[in-house]
Parts: sequence; structure tokens; C-alpha cells
Amino acid sequence: MSRYLKTVFIAVAVTLVTGYLVVMSVLPREAGKAEVKCHTVECRFSDSAVHQYISAGQVRKYLHQVGHYPVGRTLDAIALQSIEDTLAAHPIIATANCYMGADGTMYIELTQRTPILHVVTGKQNYFVATDRLPMPVWSTIRDTVLEAGGQLSMEQACGEVADFAQWLKGDSVWSARVARIELPQAHQYILYLRGDSTEYILGDLNNYETQLRRLSVFDSQRTNLPETHYGQVDLRFDNQVVTRP
Repeated sequence: MSRYLKTVFIAVAVTLVTGYLVVMSVLPREAGKAEVKCHTVECRFSDSAVHQYISAGQVRKYLHQVGHYPVGRTLDAIALQSIEDTLAAHPIIATANCYMGADGTMYIELTQRTPILHVVTGKQNYFVATDRLPMPVWSTIRDTVLEAGGQLSMEQACGEVADFAQWLKGDSVWSARVARIELPQAHQYILYLRGDSTEYILGDLNNYETQLRRLSVFDSQRTNLPETHYGQVDLRFDNQVVTRP
């Protein structure tokens, strides 16, 4: 046999042996999946130190209700992606990552959606989350967030008002002072501060940071004046604050 044919023969033999070993190593694992059953579901919340709106028991109950509870099923019959998608569709869950342990335990790592705005009008009552999408009022959500009302559409609530609420949440001074924002008519937003019935008129929400700085200056000057209650404080005009009884 020539050296060339011998080299080809050896290469083919090595390939066949390697393929055989790979197949033989995979078969036991696949056979194992058909035999091992899921026996428990363990839920882990990565944000539980911040808030806990839904419990592990409620997650398991939800999977039961939608027909995706894995306990009792063999590993090869469990569609992890479908379970993740189902959990992510839950109104309180933001993300879900599922994986199986070799012993038949399913681990689910979860994060929860976080409300930043509570919309309460004559017809509507819902939260807006940090993802700028509505979420239902949930009994376990007791967070102090900005309230909004008036003639507010869901598009406005999930858009410009949610942006304002997110900014407000990051400002330690104003987040403690502002209680509610109203939209009594188009592009005429009014703020209400905690413990204060005065209407603080913003107009639109294009320049609220400047307007609130203007209000801070007005408040500092007002401390040197006789105490006066204003029905309205209008912040819409450049370089001035207009007060009305």
C-alpha cells in the first residue's frame, strides 16, 4: 500500500472512531432525558431585595393554570423556551430564565417589572412600569410612586408622563415633594406637591427641569416674605413665576 493510501486510510479510520465515540457519549444523555423526570421547581428572584410582588408559590400556580407545570414530565418533554415565554408574558414578571438540573430540579431565575407611575382617572386604574408599558394594579404593590390623572390617555401616560416619573424617581429632592400630576386639558399639566393644595402649572412637559429649578428659586425667595397661600403658581414663562390667589 502506498504512503498516500495509508494516510487516507488512517484519516478515515480516525474520523469514524471519533464519530462513534461522540454518538456513544450523546446517547446515554439523551436516554437519560427520557428517563429522568422533573420532581420540583425552584424559583429565584434576582431583585427580591428591592421588591417582592409575586411569590414562588404564585409562579408555580401560574404554570399550573397555563398548562406548563413541568413536575412529573420527563426532561425531554419539557420545552424550556415555551416556559420562559409564558412566564415573561405574566403582567408582573419582566424576565425568566429556566434550566434543568441533572437531578430533575427545574431552576427558574426571575426579575419583576417595576412600577414608576400610578394612573388613576374616572375610568382607569393601572400602573406604568419602567418598560413604559401598562401593568395591572396588584395587591402586593405598595410602592410610593407618582400618581397621575385627569384627561390622560394611555399613550401619554406610557410616554411623556412615564419619562417625567422616571426622572422624578432619580431626583431625591423632587421625588419627596411631588405627589401627583394632572392633565385637566390638552398640554396643560399641573403638579400637586405633598401637603399643598396649590396648583403648579407646567403646561407641556418639554421643560420641566428648568421649571422646577425656577420653582426652587421662587420657594427660597418666598421664605423672606409673609406667608401667603397661592391658588396657582404658573411656571410656564421664562425668567418669572406668576402667582394667582
